[in-house]
Amino acid sequence: MTEGSQLHEELSRQELFARICVRDPYFALSELRVVGDGELTARVPVEQETEGEASPINAAEVGRHLAILGSCAASLVNPKEGQHYYLARRARLERLHEGPLPRATELLHGTARAEFREKRTATAQTQLTDARGQPLFSLEVDYNVLSAAAFLRLFQGARQEMRREPRAERGPRDTSADFAALRQNPHRQPPPLHSYVRDGECLKATLGPVSAELCKGHFAMHPVLPVAVVMSGLSGLAGTLLRELVGNPSARYLVTQGEVRADSLAYAGESVTFGTHLHSAEGRDYRFYCWASVGERLVGVMELTLTCLE
Repeated sequence: MTEGSQLHEELSRQELFARICVRDPYFALSELRVVGDGELTARVPVEQETEGEASPINAAEVGRHLAILGSCAASLVNPKEGQHYYLARRARLERLHEGPLPRATELLHGTARAEFREKRTATAQTQLTDARGQPLFSLEVDYNVLSAAAFLRLFQGARQEMRREPRAERGPRDTSADFAALRQNPHRQPPPLHSYVRDGECLKATLGPVSAELCKGHFAMHPVLPVAVVMSGLSGLAGTLLRELVGNPSARYLVTQGEVRADSLAYAGESVTFGTHLHSAEGRDYRFYCWASVGERLVGVMELTLTCLE
């Protein structure tokens, strides 16, 4: 446990933001408390609709919140002082609840335990439960850890003056209240994919050009598309393909397992191609291979198992 962090102490955002690389609205956790050496608990919101997932929270949002919580836990045992960037490079998600369950209407509970295995890599074991303690998901995350100075050297080409970014265009169905909320927190919605193309058991779509607004809170002055947003696009695309394959546009499903690897980052101004294809099917379980790329550069891949409930 780092000097100054007391057991069961609630950590302030000021202290956390001095250690980690993300800010609100991407950071949405509350009541973070130290419960051991490199161990934290937190209250976790449900900001997005679950759409086709018959779960209290969609899997991509689980990845977002728990990966951030894991980075907070890792920051407490980082042998180096000061702010660091925790770049998720691999993650393994597993559903722990039997479905289906309704969307949560109250804050969930997250736990994380982290350790440094090498000087510049950390691993976090995290879990999400509901308000009554029922396990929902587990997530294991591996991070590459960069000091703020190292990050600025490596990613200086991504620097943007955010205040010069124009406001996002309002969609035709958005009310003034909806638009104000989205302007404040774009992470309440899945990424706006477009240009869908179906080819047999493969489905592709495009995101972008990515706006700096969509990267809000990740990272300050260096708008980079969060890995969780990439995975949200991929899991949503796989869900769309599943519904098309079973011939039921309203079919519900559960995300049972997910294996994620982040190969590179997508920057504001770039267009990202998303793709998914059916790898295998056994009973109600459908396994998809998903990928995201910018041109020839691979951004990330995901193997995803969806359990169809219809």
